[in-house]
Amino acid sequence: MPTGSALKLRRCVQLTKALRRARNRPGGYWVAAADPRAASQAVTGTLPAKSLQRAVLLSDGASRLVDLFELATWEELLALLDENGPEELLRQVRAAEAVDAEGRQWPRTKRSDDATAVYLVLADG
Repeated sequence: MPTGSALKLRRCVQLTKALRRARNRPGGYWVAAADPRAASQAVTGTLPAKSLQRAVLLSDGASRLVDLFELATWEELLALLDENGPEELLRQVRAAEAVDAEGRQWPRTKRSDDATAVYLVLADG
């Protein structure tokens, strides 16, 4: 279904209605931008600081390289960040979006999504 087609638009309306019914509700999914109370639903945990070497925080737009486009594994994404930093990750996400602007290869509701990547490398203590 190409982006902008009548069928795609109808399906997007249906999807949007379904998402609104499920957003920020028990059994649904939580979005803090829509309701800050969603933060109380976060899955959290702790690790000893000594066991951490690096940390990555990705928006869903930045994680597309792995979880939507399947152009890299999580391990490859970490290697990409090690070698080239977040800028390269975001460049590759944008390149994949541009190659499939109509969403035929990778169906999605938006041609492009906001993409944020934070990469933290912890120094040896």
